[in-house]
Amino acid sequence: MDKAWKTLRFLETEPTARKFLATCYHGMGLEHFDRLAFQQSSRFLYLWKQARQFYQTAAVADLSIQPLLLFYGCSHLLKGMLLTRDPSYPQNSRVLQHGVTTRKLKRSAYLLTEDEIRPQKEGFFAHLAQVFSLTPLQDRYFAHDLFASIPGVSHAYTLTTNKEQFWIRMEMTKIAPPKELESMYSDTWIKVSFPEGKDGPLSYSTETFMQYIRRLTPAACNLDHVRWREGTIKEMLLPQFALSQMEQHPLFRVQEHTLFFWNGPSTSHPLPEWASHYLLLYLLSMLCRYETEWWGELTLSHGFAERFLVELFLEHHAATFPTVIMKQIQQNNRLVLPSS
Repeated sequence: MDKAWKTLRFLETEPTARKFLATCYHGMGLEHFDRLAFQQSSRFLYLWKQARQFYQTAAVADLSIQPLLLFYGCSHLLKGMLLTRDPSYPQNSRVLQHGVTTRKLKRSAYLLTEDEIRPQKEGFFAHLAQVFSLTPLQDRYFAHDLFASIPGVSHAYTLTTNKEQFWIRMEMTKIAPPKELESMYSDTWIKVSFPEGKDGPLSYSTETFMQYIRRLTPAACNLDHVRWREGTIKEMLLPQFALSQMEQHPLFRVQEHTLFFWNGPSTSHPLPEWASHYLLLYLLSMLCRYETEWWGELTLSHGFAERFLVELFLEHHAATFPTVIMKQIQQNNRLVLPSS
């Protein structure tokens, strides 16, 4: 199980849950933040506790029902994340709906990767998108795009489907601080070397490539520490402590001390991981419930290439998603949860 659970258990008692929520609401400038935190603290702590129990049960459950357990565990983690930014949740019964839909009856020649998930105008996912500035939403998201948008799964998706891989693993080397900055930084620096590419942003000239990254840098992502190596080679220099800032950039992901860069089309950027995971788990949980024959053949037979992809995604989700949520909460609220 994800090591983040040890940290998230800090939120499973009423005093710590209430204090953490009060700090979040105070940081947002809300009036009566203590009262709001008191009103939501019980809901908040039980969401984390029940989410952990869903994941613990899923870890020993058969593949045939794992997506159901992980979907509800994922939903509880997202509700906990939502409560740190929305003290009035749930405002009405509409936000308790999933907020996404997919075709329940599949075609006879069904392909999982070609299926689609459609966000709705109301519901839980729409509310998350509004609170966390995930707008505008597309009319539909295809499963193949969602699998490709998750760094830990994209390589396996490429092997399974022979599709192009957009998440590129970066080569990182520890270096001494640049000479002109030695007096300002005592931290170890990292050199990130971008490979040359024939397609996507990696095919841009160095100057255009730098402008592209800067143009897409959100306000919450501080890249003041980043330096670029002069010349035709694309190399980025930054102090080690600034690596975590890269996770707030839509073109970068940091996983297990590895930096990934999105080399996909400049007109299409990956969803945040919390959104991709939620949409895929919704689809897989619907297959569990309504396409039992197809799902049974997938889980019991080794004749489906999709089985490898599904198993890998579920394993990756269980192993990483609590960390994704924990980091997102800390970034959203500029707080650090105490580690156990």
